[in-house]
Amino acid sequence: MADRSVTIDTPAKINLFLKILGKRPDGYHEIYSLVQTVDLYDTLTISEIGRGTELIGTTAVVPLDSSNIIWKAAELLRRQTGFTQGIQINLTKRIPVGAGLGGGSSDAAATLKGVTRLLHLNLSRQQLQQLGATLGSDVPFFFSTGSAIISGRGEMVEEVKMASDYIVLLVVPDFAISTAEAYAQIRICLTNFSTKPTFDWAKTNAELLALLEPVGNDFEGVVTSGHPAVASCMQFLREAGAHVVALSGSGSAFFGLFDRAPDPSLATMISGRFGWQVFSLCPVKLT
Repeated sequence: MADRSVTIDTPAKINLFLKILGKRPDGYHEIYSLVQTVDLYDTLTISEIGRGTELIGTTAVVPLDSSNIIWKAAELLRRQTGFTQGIQINLTKRIPVGAGLGGGSSDAAATLKGVTRLLHLNLSRQQLQQLGATLGSDVPFFFSTGSAIISGRGEMVEEVKMASDYIVLLVVPDFAISTAEAYAQIRICLTNFSTKPTFDWAKTNAELLALLEPVGNDFEGVVTSGHPAVASCMQFLREAGAHVVALSGSGSAFFGLFDRAPDPSLATMISGRFGWQVFSLCPVKLT
């Protein structure tokens, strides 16, 4: 039995918009995206054990071995700081995998934070953010306040203050989408790369939603061309009163933003008609 432990709830994210600005010399795509954390969580409990790194849990959807980004985050921190204590990480997985919700990146950031806290390592948030960027482009975002513009490959994070009193109806189809494959297809769907949208963040909730709607997500065409049911369900959300309907990340999840909680029957209708998971969520801040 471990003597000490730290438990962290790790939130999902949605991309309120996502634009592809061009191809970089390093082969990656230049992106520009407004990202928000929402109250759908994985949970990590990090404990001291005798030696090594151990990842455990009851999930069957992700590997619990050295290929997992959680394990990689713990070992990266071990190499960086030289700590010798054994670490056990118990994962409770709730964020759907392969849906563009950033669950793995959120878990990696939480591992860096949690092990640092547990072992009293002398690393700043900025140092942890830099380490996180070596694990994945989305990881640095999860060291922000939870509302940020991300750019570059996704590793550049600019926090923003904006209205967040809206409801997110998140739909998760029963199929996953490979981010790498989505990027490989993006040039087929984009006849021209996007330009960078500009916003005045000092907007009311209604004004912000009105500005977001026409911006969208450049991956939408990639996803809906192969999965027409997604386009059908997105239209269903619009007809139900969503002010913004967009894909999250490179999919497969998408969402509608409402200025007040929609009738619960809407989620029931979507689940019944399409057979997909539906979550009613709120934006949350990170500390």
